[in-house]
Amino acid sequence: MEETKEVVKTDKFGDVTVYVSGDRKLRVFLTVHDIGQNHKSFHQFLLHEDMKAILSKFCIVQITVPGQEEGAETLPNDYKFPTMQEMGTEVIPQVLAALGCKSKDVVGLGVGAGANILCRYAMVSAYDVLGLCLLECSAESAGFLEWGQEKIASLQLNMKGMNPTSESYLIWHHYGNAKKDKLSEVRGYSDHLYSKFNHQNLARFVNRYMSRTNFMDKLKTMKCRVLMVTGSRSAHVKDVEKTYTAMDRQNSEILKLDGGDVMDDNPEKLAESMLFFLQGLGLVASVVSRKMSRGSSFSRDSL
Repeated sequence: MEETKEVVKTDKFGDVTVYVSGDRKLRVFLTVHDIGQNHKSFHQFLLHEDMKAILSKFCIVQITVPGQEEGAETLPNDYKFPTMQEMGTEVIPQVLAALGCKSKDVVGLGVGAGANILCRYAMVSAYDVLGLCLLECSAESAGFLEWGQEKIASLQLNMKGMNPTSESYLIWHHYGNAKKDKLSEVRGYSDHLYSKFNHQNLARFVNRYMSRTNFMDKLKTMKCRVLMVTGSRSAHVKDVEKTYTAMDRQNSEILKLDGGDVMDDNPEKLAESMLFFLQGLGLVASVVSRKMSRGSSFSRDSL
């Protein structure tokens, strides 16, 4: 996937790194990543054969949260790191405007913190967003246990850099109960955390996610279609289910797939479900899945 690196200067939050591929006159396929990740976390999934066919119909815009690029310099001490709300309501609109992309009819794919950010964007840009695919999304503020884990991880990152405590938290956050079965992937992710990330910048992103506000009561105001996705062994299943129960059932669906990290564990089923979801929006009608998986298409949950 050929991509162009762009650096967009925002009004309040300085430079934001964005990676763009495809014709900017097309609809935007927008991605926002989770804590402990950056835009590269989507690459393997977006290169899946079924996804390549889908994405040929879009301009792909991948936003990197400030300071989360590989080898990023430490953000200044006086830098005001954006909140989840500011990322969604200020940073994303400014980035799309600066890129000159067709900002109407946006489709979004977000994971964890990125999914939270995309929800907030959709609620203030209701007529620009057609649909969102949200992986491991929680619309609640952090619970006491999660808050404590994230607080410790953030403090340890600031004091020591990457360390076993923070590493363990981030592995749990991304792999959940599937981590014991994915030793090779977990080892690779661990090496990436130690060698590629600016740990102080990561601590600031974790801290902002830990401090996120609750918007459960606003979910029914979302006008776009939403596909909620979680893994059966994810650490966030209950959060996703609870968030889904607060959504308008006429505009939302929930998909549960085997595994922890669904983009890695079930890329074919996720891609197929995204294809059906987008076709339900009247998009990518000419794209046909390479292999129709049996019994994996999304359906309403019985929650």
